[in-house]
Amino acid sequence: MSIKHVQEYRDGELARELAAAIRSVTTGNIRLMEVCGTHTMSIFRHGIRTVLPEEITLLSGPGCPVCVTSQRDIDCFIALTSLENVIVATFGDLMRVPGTVSSLQKEKAKGCDVRIVYSVFDAVEIAAENPDKEVVFCAVGFETTTPTVAASILMAQQRNIPNFSVHSAHKTTPAALGALMETPGVAIDGFILPGHVSVITGTDGYRGVFEQYQVPSVITGFEPVDILTAVLMLAKQAAEGKPALENAYPRAVSQAGNTKAIAIMGQVFETCDATWRGIGEIPESGMALKPEFRSFDALERFDLTVPDVGEPKGCACGEILMGLKTPEQCPLYKRTCTPAHPVGPCMVSSEGSCAAYYRYN
Repeated sequence: MSIKHVQEYRDGELARELAAAIRSVTTGNIRLMEVCGTHTMSIFRHGIRTVLPEEITLLSGPGCPVCVTSQRDIDCFIALTSLENVIVATFGDLMRVPGTVSSLQKEKAKGCDVRIVYSVFDAVEIAAENPDKEVVFCAVGFETTTPTVAASILMAQQRNIPNFSVHSAHKTTPAALGALMETPGVAIDGFILPGHVSVITGTDGYRGVFEQYQVPSVITGFEPVDILTAVLMLAKQAAEGKPALENAYPRAVSQAGNTKAIAIMGQVFETCDATWRGIGEIPESGMALKPEFRSFDALERFDLTVPDVGEPKGCACGEILMGLKTPEQCPLYKRTCTPAHPVGPCMVSSEGSCAAYYRYN
């Protein structure tokens, strides 16, 4: 984003005008869920909650990719580190996420070869430089990162780098929204839809779930003016009783999205059932490698089986991700679960709700 855009979308006077407009159109209690973890952090960082009327409640949703990764997938990543001649490559957010008995950081401290990378293509290069080792990339994330992982697999195939593989814990955003609407106890009057994901999916990516559930939905960016604009649009929809799927982020999001990225993703991956932390199994919400690319599937390559032992006792990450609880309502929050000693991923990830509450609230 240019400096011009930063200045425009952080304009204090415009933000005050938007906050006043929100107060003027709000006619009743509204529960809005920001689906994206980056939105959660931005809302706290800029004090958005403090300028909204008390009738509007903002809930954090399942938009933190590390947070929604199941305990079994975390345990799989950790189990891969114990295999002989294996290098595990990961983004930094995953390092401290607790598994059932360990973490990637603890395994690295024991001497396992775990490396932080800033791009999946770094992992491909590590594999090229270490032909006598197997290199496994821990693949988490939504539609934003899945195309790059797909591209890395195509690159490894084209360059004949057979010692590169991935364990895919990728997930799709619209499927989670539908699952939330089907969950007893979940009350959501509007979705603040993610900006980064929507750059890939476009507005059309949410068309199916919106038409089925008719929940007011607005795509927006991450600056204060972006977020307040989305809240105003949602408040107007609620006041008028006219739900709509709207795009408040047209400078980055189009109707069709990034068709090239969607095509690459579809070339390598296919949808599958996936387990989300706290939510459970959501049909067709995961991304598995297609049969012709299964040679790059780490779990199949190493015939690795890890039991599903469930989430840590007392951890409310799952309920927080569904908007059923706030971090302060978790019995472990700020007691046994802190950034220094996290119990669940919501306290670890830079996009986690608990981490945001702990830092800013």
